[in-house]
Amino acid sequence: MSGNASYPILALNTVMDPDRAVADDIESNASAPAQGAAPSDSRPTTVGQREEAREAFLHMINEWYAEFVRTNSNAQPPSPPPIPRLVPVAPQGIEFVRINKHPVDKIRKHGAEDFRANVDDDPERVEFWLENSVRVFDELSYTSDECLKCAISLLRYSAYHWWNTLVSVVPRVRVTWEFFQEEFRKKYLSQQFIDQKHKEFLKLKQGRVLVFEYEQEFVRLKKYARECVSTEAIMCKRFEDGLNEDIRAERIYCVG
Repeated sequence: MSGNASYPILALNTVMDPDRAVADDIESNASAPAQGAAPSDSRPTTVGQREEAREAFLHMINEWYAEFVRTNSNAQPPSPPPIPRLVPVAPQGIEFVRINKHPVDKIRKHGAEDFRANVDDDPERVEFWLENSVRVFDELSYTSDECLKCAISLLRYSAYHWWNTLVSVVPRVRVTWEFFQEEFRKKYLSQQFIDQKHKEFLKLKQGRVLVFEYEQEFVRLKKYARECVSTEAIMCKRFEDGLNEDIRAERIYCVG
C-alpha cells in the first residue's frame, strides 16, 4: 500500500478522537521535562499546546483532503436523489360522474326508447323503434361500434336474450351494426309485413302530398324492395315515374 493510502487511515483515526490525540501529545511532552528546569504552573502551557495541536490537526486534514482530490480527480460526485414523479389524480365529484356516464342516458334524452318484444307487437311499432334509434345515433354522430353498443343496451327481456343467443353462435367479426339491423328485421318483422311493404313501394305515387313527403316515403319503403332499385340510375328513374305528371314535365323541361 502506498504512503498516500496509509496517510488517510492515520488521519481518520485522528478524526475519530482529536482531543485524545492532543492529550497524548501533551502527556508525552510532560513525562520528560527538561533537566534543571524550574517547576512552573503547567496550565498556561497546557492550553497553548492544545491550541497548537488543534491547528496542526486541522492543517493535516486540509492537506490530506487536497491530496485526495488531486489523486481522485476522476471520481464522480454522488448522483442527486431522483425527482419524485407526480401521480395523476382521477377527477372527482361531478366531473368524474360526467365522464363515466353511460351513453344510454344520453340517447334516451334524445328520444331513444327501450325495446320489449311482445307476441302481439305491431310491425309498424317495431320498425319505428329501429328507425328512431338510427335517427338518434345519427344526430349524435356515433360510430358503427357505438351504435351497436347503444342499440344492445336498449334491448329488454326476451329481446336481450335473443341477441345473446344469436351472438354466441356467430363469429365475432360478423357482429356489426349492419348485422344487428338485418337480424333484428328478420326476427321481429314478419315476411308478410315485408311483402306488404314491398307492394306499397311498387305502387307508390306522389298523389296529393308534397314532393318532400313523397321523397320521405320513397326512402322509407325502398329498403323492402332493394332488388327493384339495384342501381342509382334505376332508383332515380322510379322516383321520377312516381311524381305527378305536371311536376315531372316541369322537371324534364328544366333538365332539357
